[in-house]
Amino acid sequence: MKKIVFILICFSAALIISCGDSGSSEKCESSFDCPIGKVCSNGMCVSEGSADDGSGDGSNGEIPDEGNGGGSNGGSSGNHDGGDTAPDDDSDSATDPEDITGTCEPGKTQKCGYQGPAGTEDVGPCKAATRTCKEDGTWGKCEGAVEPVYESGEELCTNGIDDDCDGKVDNGTEEGGCAYWNNTEVPDADADADVDPGIIDVGYTGDYDDAYQLPVDVEICNDSCIPMKADCFPSDINEGESGLCNQVDDDCDGIVDEGCSCTAGQTQPCFLGPKNFRGVGTCHDGVQTCKVTMRAGSTGVWGECMGGISPKQDVCDNADNNCNGCDDDKLCCAPPINCAYDLTADGDFLPFKYKIIDGKQIYDTGHKFNDADTATWEWTLTKGPCDIVLNKVNSFVKGGKTLAEVGDINTDNGTQNTIVSGVGFSQFKVKFKLSGNYKLHLKVTRENGEVYECEWVITVVSEGLRIELCWDRNTAVDADLHVGKNGTTTRWSNGQIAKNYEIDACYFYNCKYSASDGPHWGYDTTMNYDKDGKGPKEMRNPRLDMDNVMAGPYPENINIDNPNDGDTFRVGVYWWSGTAGVTRPVINIYCGGTLRATYGGYVSDSGDSFVYQVENFDSNHDFWKVVEVQWVGDYSSDGCILTPKLDSNGAYMVKDSIDYPFNYTEW
Repeated sequence: MKKIVFILICFSAALIISCGDSGSSEKCESSFDCPIGKVCSNGMCVSEGSADDGSGDGSNGEIPDEGNGGGSNGGSSGNHDGGDTAPDDDSDSATDPEDITGTCEPGKTQKCGYQGPAGTEDVGPCKAATRTCKEDGTWGKCEGAVEPVYESGEELCTNGIDDDCDGKVDNGTEEGGCAYWNNTEVPDADADADVDPGIIDVGYTGDYDDAYQLPVDVEICNDSCIPMKADCFPSDINEGESGLCNQVDDDCDGIVDEGCSCTAGQTQPCFLGPKNFRGVGTCHDGVQTCKVTMRAGSTGVWGECMGGISPKQDVCDNADNNCNGCDDDKLCCAPPINCAYDLTADGDFLPFKYKIIDGKQIYDTGHKFNDADTATWEWTLTKGPCDIVLNKVNSFVKGGKTLAEVGDINTDNGTQNTIVSGVGFSQFKVKFKLSGNYKLHLKVTRENGEVYECEWVITVVSEGLRIELCWDRNTAVDADLHVGKNGTTTRWSNGQIAKNYEIDACYFYNCKYSASDGPHWGYDTTMNYDKDGKGPKEMRNPRLDMDNVMAGPYPENINIDNPNDGDTFRVGVYWWSGTAGVTRPVINIYCGGTLRATYGGYVSDSGDSFVYQVENFDSNHDFWKVVEVQWVGDYSSDGCILTPKLDSNGAYMVKDSIDYPFNYTEW
């Protein structure tokens, strides 16, 4: 049986907090031995900021200085400013003359004094911090120290790491040790638990049947929640052969729906983790795209599951990071950051509409630090499929401390980048041109080097049918998106001769949202988002909201806000003009805000490039017949049926040199 357990641990001593308290006379070897609010100085636990804590000033409430062995939560911060020998109170090293003069060679690194108990340095993960000489010739902070974390509970007994640095893995320090918590033999980290030749279950320890079983007679900090067991199949299987094509990693091997067939361009939500953890806590689906070789008889296979959030180490952040059903289970802490904060509490994310996220509703809401304006905030947003094709982000982001600093909500003054970072940038403003899922990562770094992080998946919702076109040679070729409705459209265009709108597809000539007339497909105009950011207004339906005429890395979008159940549409791409040469277009189909297909290729498994598959789209008046879309359900449904157009060899269909007007029904 394959063994697995997502027992997630806080490795940093700075995040481990004692549940109890003790007197000021308590002896210690390091600050790890002291209760909250106290640090180890001269072998005794003293209050932070006292005259005896090594900081030198004795001010109340001060976070201990670098070099005194203290951390904000009573644990070691890892920022011990020491040289090759133990540091003194006033300088980084008692022996290094560079420390006394305050000068050093930029780029030089140096080992700091180890602050852990004697005999634990360089045993297991324990190590001293290091520091680097900055460009101004002064030493930077000591960083990267690891000190012992005593193996006294389940979260430190099933990870295959010698956390207490005593030379033994998962042996525990209490009576009964780790075997008491595991109720099983200590696993061999190098063993192949399910005897599938050559495959080692890296990171998976503990039997499924015992996973997340807590001793009922042991007092823990959070005893109101019993974590779920990981529900995984006991051995590697081929999910396709076993009929388990269900968008989840049933056997917990890191691959979703292996062996399951799919159609070119098809996408589906996917989840990497135990199937019963899907949608629990911070866990969120990613997206995977069908990869097809585009040759006769080829069968599609699912690519990597990308863009989701999987179970990870549980940390003190008010969120269920390991997705086992319990927030901050057994960490016994008062979270300084709330990673369970709902970004959509004041409304969904919509295309062309700005949204501001107030980080002060996420970090230090209990006013433990009161340093939101002096901490460094870094907001990072992932790219969407068209962003990768265009090599440019099609969202605007900006950060600031106040609403005034992030700018007028109705203006395009964003940085149009993926990262906004700065001191005090606690507010984050974003506007998307494209639909889909985006991952937002927040990193807050305090002045003393402590770091707190959160991650969310943002779903940009556009109800109805939304079709996006992007292409690589966007400054040399004017490619145009066309969408027609079966039973209404008879020609892809009107040749710009007769205004016979009833028979034409929606495209640049007659379907811009500001045009006075256009295709009449029986839909009412709608109150929807406005690309100018001036608020919703009544707009045409269908509608082309962006037309790119060799203007650079921008998409074209066509929207049908409220299609009827059973309505069917066709999507095509026309080479209008430009410099001849192979151009590689990509089409994304969103139904009810969900990405249902990407035609023209797929995002590489690394997630940073695109594999193109449209051939022969290389000269004026070429036309790519992409897909037929049948709408199923109401306007908010994502259940559309997609039938891509492929030739007899299984490749995408491109017709050469078709002049306006041309017949829609020749499909």
